[in-house]
Amino acid sequence: MLRNRVMMAFAAAASLSACATTSNYSGPTGGIAPKLALCSGTSISNAPPIDGRRNIIGYDPVTDIRGVLIYRAPVSSCVSSGFGPRRGGAGSFHHGVDLYTRAPSAVYAGADGRVESVGSLRGYGKTIVITHASGIKTRYAHLSEYVRGLRRGDRVKRGAVIGRTGNTGNATAVHLHYEIIIDGKTHNPLIVGR
Repeated sequence: MLRNRVMMAFAAAASLSACATTSNYSGPTGGIAPKLALCSGTSISNAPPIDGRRNIIGYDPVTDIRGVLIYRAPVSSCVSSGFGPRRGGAGSFHHGVDLYTRAPSAVYAGADGRVESVGSLRGYGKTIVITHASGIKTRYAHLSEYVRGLRRGDRVKRGAVIGRTGNTGNATAVHLHYEIIIDGKTHNPLIVGR
């Protein structure tokens, strides 16, 4: 059983590192869960509204912003911190949503676009920024690794694996900090476009 888990982990890592080999990246795509929940045992000051099973009320995995179809949560996860004001932690206003994955997991491009940057940013750690159409950008932070070969200028498709969740930068657990930026201003990924 342990051998099977090790082999599956190795295969996943090999698949991730072999994804990007050209300047127009079109790696494997993955499914995004139709439901998103608040992490169990979590009480956060900026939590989105939830039902009795901790599922986020009114959650839709894909939204349309100015004609751009975009994932609200581009990783299989639960919400460990919402968008907006929060007490304690890394500042009083949280400009994205934190998506906890426990262990490093595949992160998908939120929408079709072009990679604006791949590198380390103060506080964010390993980060990818993708520019989409209509003044929209997405930011993926605290990554443990990027897909090998992914670089500035690469075109990506929505759902393409671009990296893995991590805890680089100012992070205490393995997660993805995800932002949707419209005309230079961050918006709540869980409700923008409604």
